[in-house]
Parts: sequence; structure tokens; C-alpha cells
Amino acid sequence: MGKYIREIIQILSLTLLIFVFPNLVLAAPTKLPEIIQQKITRMSLEEKVGQLFIVGFPQKSVTPELEKFISTYRPGSFLLFKRNIQSIEQVSQLNTALYRASFKHSRLPPLIAIDQEGGSVSRLPISPAPPNALSIGQTQSPLIAEELGFQTGLFLREAGFNMNLAPVLDVADPFSGSFIGVRSFGADPHVVSDLGVAYSKGLLRARVIPTAKHFPGTGNLHADPHVGIVQNLSSFEALKTQDLKPYEAYSSLGKNVAVMLSHLIYPALDDTREPASFSKKISTGLLRDDLKYQGLVVTDDLQMQGSRQFLRPEAAALKALQAGADVVMLTWSFKDQGKAFEFVKAAIKRGDLSEDDLNQKLHRILTVKAFANLYRRDPQLPSLRQGVLLTSPKYAELESTVLDLNLKTNLLPRELPAKEVAPSRKPAATSKVCVLSPSSTFIRSFLNSSPRVTASKHLSGSLSKEEVLFWMKENKCPRSLVTITGVKTAALVKSLPRATKQRLVVVNLGAPRLLKGQRDYLRTLQLYFNHQESGKKIALHLEEILDSSAKSYVLK
Repeated sequence: MGKYIREIIQILSLTLLIFVFPNLVLAAPTKLPEIIQQKITRMSLEEKVGQLFIVGFPQKSVTPELEKFISTYRPGSFLLFKRNIQSIEQVSQLNTALYRASFKHSRLPPLIAIDQEGGSVSRLPISPAPPNALSIGQTQSPLIAEELGFQTGLFLREAGFNMNLAPVLDVADPFSGSFIGVRSFGADPHVVSDLGVAYSKGLLRARVIPTAKHFPGTGNLHADPHVGIVQNLSSFEALKTQDLKPYEAYSSLGKNVAVMLSHLIYPALDDTREPASFSKKISTGLLRDDLKYQGLVVTDDLQMQGSRQFLRPEAAALKALQAGADVVMLTWSFKDQGKAFEFVKAAIKRGDLSEDDLNQKLHRILTVKAFANLYRRDPQLPSLRQGVLLTSPKYAELESTVLDLNLKTNLLPRELPAKEVAPSRKPAATSKVCVLSPSSTFIRSFLNSSPRVTASKHLSGSLSKEEVLFWMKENKCPRSLVTITGVKTAALVKSLPRATKQRLVVVNLGAPRLLKGQRDYLRTLQLYFNHQESGKKIALHLEEILDSSAKSYVLK
């Protein structure tokens, strides 16, 4: 019976493949590589060149201008930003129109990508707000990471996307001030490997292509390649033992994945000091030959300053393709994009990019497209749209679990005591707690869940230290709970007298670097993201949080 079921699935899969690649006939070969090869041999040069590009555009719909651009250059992939998204309904219609335009003009489905990392890099209106990578990293749970990847993939599919420019596999210390910040799963390469691979597996379960970035790794660099040329001066040994570890694991996922190249310069990996996007030693020698990576290689935006200060976009596109990239990214300017298409096409005609190399790239691109576009959403599944938002009970429960585990991580002691010390005073004797926060959502959530008598105040950056101290004195606050979300509120809390700090529990809902010191305060909690129920969770664990001298923890 199993044999017959497998045969039926194979027949159905072939039927879908032929639907995806509609100019093939039923007499075509039955193996995917052969089907793809047949397709490549029938493509014109213009169609082949178009598949090498992922482009952005300013429109929120397929306007006549955008339609003309697609018909002229036949781009194989699209990348959408906040500027393209007005609502779930609108972006779904836009993506449907992009699919139709691609089929019409290139007879191939497009990859439609988005940056949906979580945290501040979230393009879609998802509720509750998606946690950032660092908060997922604090859970150290591959199961949670994979399920978050799967739920994210379902949301993307609901809106018509089949590619996510995530996960971030950069290994970065959250307290280093790295420009990656909370977008990294953390400073441990093994944790980043486990969670990054798990998250990618979740996306793949939803038939969404994951895109690991930024190869071969940004480390703890402060400088941002969006605004200038940046070098990573790490030694080869440091890169091998830290930054490259997650990509070794990611390479085991097979062909239906993507890696995004960094624009950073790595002297230890390429002594010519070419940015990774243009370095054959890095994108081909290291990634494909050494790490045995089989998926797509995509550049970061060639209009970023880290690329543009080296080469014009059209020259950068060709150099990246010659070095080993399969798909080059240009996210704005039809004029620049058009120049790049024509420049690459002319180079192929001259033989500057060999036909064999071109066809290998196309084979990888069409392999990924076949995987991403075989999927059809089951109409029996409930819609993930709730008004203007995307949500689901499973996702909401999962996101709440991430917050719970982050809080529990904070409540573990930083170090084991040399000996048991009896607490001098039970925190239960404190009947009142004051809460100050720049987030009205946090205050409301806390007040609705705390049984204590509570005074509350909105903590704006314009408040002075004297005003805060006067308010605490006026409200007779024996203990105060303060949340920080940005530079101004963090500076205000740090300016308070030492005696006041010793009565404060500080909850960081923002970047780790906002709160580096911990000794001055009664307790510090690093949550890193402003969950809508953060206040409630803090209130439920308040006795444990206030009991700064408690030693009744079990570490297993």
C-alpha cells in the first residue's frame, strides 16, 4: 500500500511541477533536474538574465510603470519593504499580481521575499509582536525556534510570500554594541547554530525559503555596511570557531535554502580585500567548496554604501555573479536596475560570465522555485487574518512561552553563593510597589495583574531626575519597578542616586547595551522586547523578583 501512495504523490507532484513550469508538456522527463534542464534550454537570454535579480520597488500595487518594468526585464524575484505594505489585504493582492505578471512575462513563478526576522525587523502586522532573535536565543530551545519558524512561515504564506530573509546567523555578544544587536540569537556559536537551523526547518515546513545572513558573519562590529565600507579583522581561527559554525550546520539543510552574502571585508579570508559579495574565495571557495553548501547564494543590497563605494550597482552585479552569487539584489531605482540587467546581459554575450556558470545558477534558482511554489494553502485551514492583523492561538501561546522562558532565565542566579545566607527581611513585608514605565501597555498590564497597592507613572524621557525622586517620595515607594526602552529612559535611571537604585527593579525592554551594570540595582531583568503581557508576567513573579536575597534556586 505504501508503494502505491508514494507513486500517487509522485504523479501529483509532477502535475504540479508542470503547472509551475507551464511550457513543458506531459511527455517531459519525470525527474525534477531533467524538467528544470528542459526549461533552461528553452529560455531566452533575457529570461535567463532576469532570473538572476531580486528587485525592490516603491509601489503598493502593480502599476503600469511596474508592469512595464517587469515585461521589459523579467526579474525573477521581488523584495517587499514597509513602503510596499499598507494592509494584509493590500499586500496579498500585490503579491498575487506579482505572481501573475511573472507568469505572463517570464513563464515562471517569482520568489517574493520579505525581512521578517522578528523584533524591530518585522514588516507584517502580526499580533502579538514577534520576539526578536535574542529573546529566542535566551530560551535555548530548538523546539521553540522551529515552531516560531513554522508559524512565521504560515503568516508569510497567508500574505503571499515564499521567501524570508531570515534567520540572522551572526554570532554577536548582546552587550558589545554590535550593529546587529538583538537580531542575533546570541554570543554562543552552538546556540546560534542550533536555533538558526531549527528556525529554518520551521520555515521549510511551511514551504518558505529561509535565507541565512550575513555570511561569513559580522561578529561584534559596531560599524554598519549600510553606511560605509567595513572590515572584519577577525583571525581565520576566530572566524572558523565562531562565525562560520552556524553556516556549517545550515549547509546540511540541502538545496532549498538561501544564504545572503555580507558586504564586509575579511582580510583573513581573502587577502585581496574584496568585500565578501565580490570574493570568489569566500562565496565559492569557502561557502560551496569547503562548507559543501548547495543552496542559493544571494547578495545583500548592492546599493548599500558598503558595496556602492566600491563599484557602481551594474558593475557590482556582474562581479558578484562572477564570484559565485546566484541572485543579486537591487532594492530601488528602476534606472539603476535596468542598467544592471543590460550590463549583465552584455557581459554574458561577451563570455565574461560563461554559459555553463549561468546555467548552474539557473538550475539552483529553479530548484528552489519548484519547492517554494508546489505548496498550495489548504482551504480547510482557518484563516490567520483577524481584522487588520495576522494571528493565531498557537502563535500567541508560543510567543507567550518565549516571554515566560526569558523571565525564568533572568530569575536564575548569576552565580552560586559560597554559603547559604538567611534573608534579612522578607519581601512580603513590602505591601506597596511603584511602577514607572514609558510603555502605557506595560503599566496597564501590570496594574491589571498585581494584587499590591500600586502607584504608577508614565516615564517620559523629558522627566528630570528631581521630578522622579519627588514622585517616589510623595508616593512613599519602598520598592519601585522601572522599565527602560530607549537611550533617554536608560540615562534617566542611571542618573538616580545609589540609595534609590538599591530599591529599584529595572526591566530592560530594549537593546542589551541600555543596561550593562547590574550591581547598583535590587534586580535587573533583561527581556529585550516589549511583549503586550510583559507587565502581567512581571506581576505574577513579583515576590520572586523582589526577593533579591533568596537562594532557593535549583539549577539542573
